[in-house]
Amino acid sequence: MSSINTRTNLNTQTSTQEVKQPKSASKTENGTPIIEQGKENDKDLFLKLLVAQMQNQDPFSPQDPTQYVTQLAQFNSLEQMMSMNDSLEELMGAADAIFINSAMGSATALIGKNIEAYAPVEEGMENSEEEPKKMTGKVESTHIKNGVIYINVRDDKTGELVEVSYGALLKVSNEKIEPEPEPKPEPETDENTKNKGE
Repeated sequence: MSSINTRTNLNTQTSTQEVKQPKSASKTENGTPIIEQGKENDKDLFLKLLVAQMQNQDPFSPQDPTQYVTQLAQFNSLEQMMSMNDSLEELMGAADAIFINSAMGSATALIGKNIEAYAPVEEGMENSEEEPKKMTGKVESTHIKNGVIYINVRDDKTGELVEVSYGALLKVSNEKIEPEPEPKPEPETDENTKNKGE
């Protein structure tokens, strides 16, 4: 009797173990890998599918050989496109590097010069409709942060070192640049006062 109980217990344990094993999210029940959309351009996968198709064809009605030639031609064009895509990515990276080096060289040439630029926007004022403020100062250094070139300017008004985007630059001079006077509000006249009252 005890041998029967042991077998029953073993069978119960095995069946619960089978239930507990989670199925892999990247494979079907048969073990075939699931390819996500947009990731199906793998040349190795294409060859595997072609070989599997050849191995599993019906021997009494084999597939037309011209279809294999067509599929191999498609595989060849896919391989060439993937190679071209890699080459284009390398070219784009090189072009970005050349552009950044060129702009950094231009920004570095500004060290010691006086500039006028748009002052950095204060936090919370990004969506303001006010006209951007301008500042003047002397360039002390340059640097790159997150792919953007910045110049460090000693502000003429405050004496603080301000980080200004290279794209905010307005004027460059060897002499000190006098800031443009800020526009004064229009003085109220009797006509303006009357129009407001109406």
